[in-house]
Amino acid sequence: MTARLSDDLQALLARADGRELTIGQIIDTLHGRGFNVFVAFLVLPFCQPIPLPGISTPFGLVLLLYGFRVAIGREPWLPRRLLDVRISYPVLSKLVAAGSVLARWIERLIKPRLRAFTAAPPVRIVNGLAIMASAFVFMLPLPIPLSNAIPAWAVLLICLGMLQEDGAAMIAGYVATLAAWLYVGGLLWAGNAGLQRVF
Repeated sequence: MTARLSDDLQALLARADGRELTIGQIIDTLHGRGFNVFVAFLVLPFCQPIPLPGISTPFGLVLLLYGFRVAIGREPWLPRRLLDVRISYPVLSKLVAAGSVLARWIERLIKPRLRAFTAAPPVRIVNGLAIMASAFVFMLPLPIPLSNAIPAWAVLLICLGMLQEDGAAMIAGYVATLAAWLYVGGLLWAGNAGLQRVF
């Protein structure tokens, strides 16, 4: 059976047992699922309509590199300096409490489906390329509603699909990736048409 995200989060508290944990220990406790969880929570703040100025570009670069590693079949990587960062138990417990609420909601919607699709080798490459495509849109400094939200949802759905072996979530992520490009492309076309009318 596929492990539940909420169980993984509770395992963090059990391992910490009142002590601080490093990010590397957290990823290790999540049984290799830590990077997908990390990326999912990285994009969650952007899944609302209003863009967050100033931070989408560097976060988008992280997502772009993550997608590239997924596409070439390599394990996601973080520098040792970041892996050694320590998270205090009070902070960890608050993160787990908030994350568990979200995880239980996600578990009602995201579940193992279309496993023949998720197990196909080319799907990993498509997942990585879709994350990279969404990350590119995510990086654009556009102060326009939904310009961050649509690609953020795309990355979130693909990551959760990989996390829970949910092919339907992955496909929804592909659709959101396409929607992100169509949305930005439409905005650029409309802006260009407007300038031509003015001048």
